[in-house]
Amino acid sequence: MKRLAILLLAGAFLAACSNDDKSCAVVRDCPSTQRCLNGKCVDPGGQPPSALGEACGSTVDCASGLTCQTPASGFVGGFCTASCSQPGDCPGSSCTAVGSTSFCMPACTADPQCRQGYGCCASLGNVCVPLAACTSPACTRPVVASALPSGQVQQFGTHKVGDTITFDVPPGTGSLTIVHQAVLATLNVVYQNQVIDNSAVPLSILQPDGGKVYDDLTFNPQSSADGGTDSSGIYAFYGGLTPSTAAFTIPNTTGSLDGGVPSGNWKFVVNDYANECLSLGCNDGGSAENTYDVQVVTRQAAGATLDAAFYIVTTSFSEANAGTNATVQRMVGAFKNIYAQAGITANVVFHDVSATDKARFGTHISATATGPCDEFGQLFTLSGAHPGNTMNLFLVDAITDNSGSGGVIVGIDGTIPGPSSYNGTVASGAVVSAADLFGGTCGVGFSLNCGADRTAYIAAHETGHFLGLFHTTELQGSDFDPIADTAKCPCIPCASATDRPNCLSPNASSPVMSASRCVSGGCGGGDNLMFWILDSGISVGNISPQQAQVMRLNPLIH
Repeated sequence: MKRLAILLLAGAFLAACSNDDKSCAVVRDCPSTQRCLNGKCVDPGGQPPSALGEACGSTVDCASGLTCQTPASGFVGGFCTASCSQPGDCPGSSCTAVGSTSFCMPACTADPQCRQGYGCCASLGNVCVPLAACTSPACTRPVVASALPSGQVQQFGTHKVGDTITFDVPPGTGSLTIVHQAVLATLNVVYQNQVIDNSAVPLSILQPDGGKVYDDLTFNPQSSADGGTDSSGIYAFYGGLTPSTAAFTIPNTTGSLDGGVPSGNWKFVVNDYANECLSLGCNDGGSAENTYDVQVVTRQAAGATLDAAFYIVTTSFSEANAGTNATVQRMVGAFKNIYAQAGITANVVFHDVSATDKARFGTHISATATGPCDEFGQLFTLSGAHPGNTMNLFLVDAITDNSGSGGVIVGIDGTIPGPSSYNGTVASGAVVSAADLFGGTCGVGFSLNCGADRTAYIAAHETGHFLGLFHTTELQGSDFDPIADTAKCPCIPCASATDRPNCLSPNASSPVMSASRCVSGGCGGGDNLMFWILDSGISVGNISPQQAQVMRLNPLIH
C-alpha cells in the first residue's frame, strides 16, 4: 500500500508539471496564459515576476509598478502593464491608447515577438497589443456616458461577450435600451467570404417570466403571402449593422407596442458577430475575447420634445448666419412641421466645426465605407464637443457613392436605432447632404422641389431611423418595417406586369419599387416619411400613429 501511494504521488507530480515541460524560443510558442522563461513555458507568478507584457493572473504576479489587466478587460491571458498619459510615463516602452485607456506597451518589430492573442501593431507605433486594439491612430472609438439622469441609466462596466447581464425594469416603464460600446473589440468578420462590420447585438433577451423575447441566432421573421416578410408581430426586431457602438431599443414593433415592457428582472447576453462566428463557421474573425461597456437606459411615458443639433460641415453657411439666413430658417421650419404631425416639438440649434474638420469630412463621406474607423463613423465623434441628449445631424457638401447603383445618396444614419443620449460615439448621429439646400424653387407651401424643404425632409427621415424606424418598404419590395399600420408595397402584386415574374429574384433583374408604384391601397407607403426613396412628386412625409409611438418612446424624446 505504501508503494502504491508513492507511485500515485509520483504520477500526480508528473501530471502537474507536464505543461511546464514545453520548450519555447519566443513567447509566442507558449499558450497565452503562460510566460517563456529560460526556454520553458511556465505559469505566471514566482521569480522573477512577470515583466511588462507578460501573462498574469493578478497584480501580485507582476513586477513592481505594474498591474494585471485581466481577460475580462480584453487582455487575453492577463497582461502586466501600467496606465499612462504621456510618453515619459513609459521608459523603454510606448504609451499607447488601447480601447478607451492608455497603457505602457512593449515595443516589437514582428508578430512572433508578441504573445498569442496579441499582434505587433504598426499603426500604433510597433507595439504588442490585443488584436482588437490594432486600429489606425486616426480611429477613435470613444466610450461615453449617457446625458440622462442617473436614475434612468444602469451601468454594468466592462463585460466580455458571453456574459449574462441582469437588469431591473421599474413599473410603468415605456421603453428600454441596451447599449454596447466597444472597449476592445475587433472591427470585422468574414462570413461566407464577405467582409462584414463586427456588429454588437444581444445574443438573447429574457423577460422577467423567463420568456425569451429575442434570439439573434434564431431570428426568423414570418413570411407573408406576397413573398416578403412580416415582422410586425414579433416582440423585438434587429436590423443589423451596429458596429462598435450599438443600441437595441424595445419597443420597436407593433408586437412590443401592444405587449408593453413588463417590470422586473430582465436578462440579456453580451454579444457581437465575432462571438457568433465561433458557432456559425465564419471564414475569419471569430473571437470570444471582445469586451464592451454595457449600459441599460429606461424611460417612463412617451415624450413630446426633440432637441436637434445641426453640425455645419458644409461650406455654404455658418453658425453666425444660420439664425438670419432665410433658406436655413425655412429648412428648420419644414423639419419642425414634419415632426409636429407626430406630436413632437423640435428645438433646433446649429454648431460650427473647425476648418480642418470641414476639409476632412465635408466631401469625403462615402456611402460604401461606413465602418466605425471610416470617415463616416469618425465624423459622429465630433458631437462629443456638445454632450447632451440631442439628435445630431451633420450637414455635408456631398456624399459619394461608389456602389454603381446609379442613384444619389442623400442621407445615411449611424445605426438603427441610434445611441440616444450618448454624444461622441462612432454612431452618434446621421449624415445629411446639403448639396441642394440653396437650390430649387421655393413657393409658399412645402415642396421637395425647394432645396430647403428637401434637406429638411432628408434630415427628418434620418432622424426617424435614429429613433428606431425602418424603411416601410425596401427597394425590392420584399422587406418591410415591423409596424402594422404603415402601408406596404410588395413586389407581388405591385410591380408592373412585365417586371412581376422577376420579383424576389436574387440577381439584378429583381424590380425596384419606385414611389410612383406605391401610392394607394395594397400598393402604398410611397408618401410615408420612411419610404426607402425620396420622390418629389410622391413624398410628403406622412407618419403613422404607431411610427409616432415608437419615436416618442425613444430616450431621445423628452
